[in-house]
Amino acid sequence: MTEDSKQREIRLTKELAQVRAANANKNAQLKPTKNFSVGLPQDTTIKKKPSTRDNPDVVMLPPKQRGKQRENIPFWGD
Repeated sequence: MTEDSKQREIRLTKELAQVRAANANKNAQLKPTKNFSVGLPQDTTIKKKPSTRDNPDVVMLPPKQRGKQRENIPFWGD
């Protein structure tokens, strides 16, 4: 008894779906989430504040100078 290709494909898809469902139940694990607990932090050691000398001097570009805004009037040569 040979089954035609369409019936075989349907049977194999059903078997694959059953195997995937079984594996999904086995592999379902809780993943760690962020800790939103309220209270003292775990690390309570004293941290010294950085001095201003630790920050490098930054040279910033001057702000862009924009030209004077002119009215949007087309030039009509006379």
